[in-house]
This record gives sequence, C-alpha cells and structure tokens, in this order.
Amino acid sequence: MLWRFGLALILSATVALSDPLTFAGKIALRSDLDGFGGLSAIEMRSGDEAIVLSDRGRAFSFNIDRAAQTVTAQPVPIPWTDRDTEGLAWANGQLFFSFEGPAELGRSNGRVLPRAPGYRTYPSNGGFEALAGLDDGTLIAIPERPSAGDNRIPLLRLLSGRWSTLAYLRPRNRFAPVGADMGPDGYLYILFRFFDAVGFRSHIARLDPGNPQAGLTPLLTTRLGDFGNLEGLAVWQSESGAICLTMVSDDNFLSVQRSELVEYALTETLAGGATCD
Repeated sequence: MLWRFGLALILSATVALSDPLTFAGKIALRSDLDGFGGLSAIEMRSGDEAIVLSDRGRAFSFNIDRAAQTVTAQPVPIPWTDRDTEGLAWANGQLFFSFEGPAELGRSNGRVLPRAPGYRTYPSNGGFEALAGLDDGTLIAIPERPSAGDNRIPLLRLLSGRWSTLAYLRPRNRFAPVGADMGPDGYLYILFRFFDAVGFRSHIARLDPGNPQAGLTPLLTTRLGDFGNLEGLAVWQSESGAICLTMVSDDNFLSVQRSELVEYALTETLAGGATCD
C-alpha cells in the first residue's frame, strides 16, 4: 500500500514533540589523506568504528574517540572511483553503494545491480542520494529529487532483483532526503536537508516499513546554521542500550564549510544512564 504526506505538516508538528532526540555531541573532521572531504554517507561497524563515503569515489574507515573528541581516518579501497558515490548500506552482510547521474546501485565487488524503472529520468544531481539496507537483503533507495514530470519522491525497494515502491514523499519547504538507515528498532530513519545562501538546516523523521500508511514520525528539525551540510546517517545501538544517530557533513571540499560528525540519541532509550559509547 502506498501513502503520501506533506513534509510541511511534518515540520510544523515537530514543535509539539518533547525532544524525541537528545544531542550527544559533535567532532570536527580533519585529515591530510588524499581525497578526504565531500563526506556523504556513513555506516557504523561498531560504536567507535565506521565506514564513511565521499561523493568522489573515495571511502575511509573511522576510529572514533569520543572522550578525546578525535577521529582517526584510513583509506578503504572501493571499485567506484569514477562515480558520484552518495549512499552506503549494509544488507545481508554485504556493502552496497548508491549513485547520482545516473541513479544506480552497486555492490562492493564492482557490479551494478538491476536498474530501477525510469532510473535515467532523475536529474543528474538528484539521483539516489540515500540508501538503507535490511538484514534480508532488501535495499531502500531514495532519490534527492523527483523524476522528470513528477512532483513526488519515491522510496524504492529492491529485493531479489525486483523493484517496487514502498511510499511517496512530497517535498515541501526545500527539504530534500539525503540520508537513510534502518535502525535496530526496525524503523527506517530519513535525514532531510534544507539549504539557502547562509547555511543549512536538517530534519530527521522515521517510519515503520511494515506499516508505511501510518506516515512519518518527526524527530528533529535543526536551526539554520546549527551544523554543516549533514548528508550521511547511521543508526545503531550502543553497548549500554542507547539508540544513536550518527551523521556526517559534506564540506563540498570548501574551506568555508564544515566537515563533522554529529550525534543524537533517541531520548526514550537513555533511561538507566545509557549513552552513545
């Protein structure tokens, strides 16, 4: 069953919530490694280890020291050095990538997956920006902008080589989907971005893939300039039981923009002193 929603309504509802997400911290990212920057996707391997993807066909492993507020990066080889790599996801023990221009998906072995119907109709800079994976091998790919002739953004599902549409988004107020991940609680979390000449805002919402007609639940809308260009999202559970959302910002290889890790925790999971450790 398909459902539709107005993002403007979701954003206006945010003020009625009692802080469903709690800010957990941020770390500035700096490295002299070749190609470091343009960070657009992240997957957590554990609480202090991550794989981060640049939009210029580079990947890096991160070792995160939250106490020292530092991140150590090392290059990770991937077979997609000639693509606009935007999304990253684990599914059934494998690593997958999503691309813009054209909107496609690829495996870590260098093979392109079966293409979605109309995959070439998305704008060259509006293809598969967000990617999420499920344990059964399902992939959910979300373009940043609608295809030509449409005003809806589909949440596309790929399983066993077959594509279907899980839901449609109707973008409002210039918020666009740029990141997604399946949480350990079974919800699909989606990161949206707003940009104007003076800075960025971010919005986070989640939905139940098994009951998409219930719509999105808003969790957070940041103020203009709170953070940089947040594009990548990873949702994971810490050893102490907190559900944590780790985001990475794309500095577009510009010195005037910020590259950083930003973390929030699902407030309801912080009982008993749980943290994003």
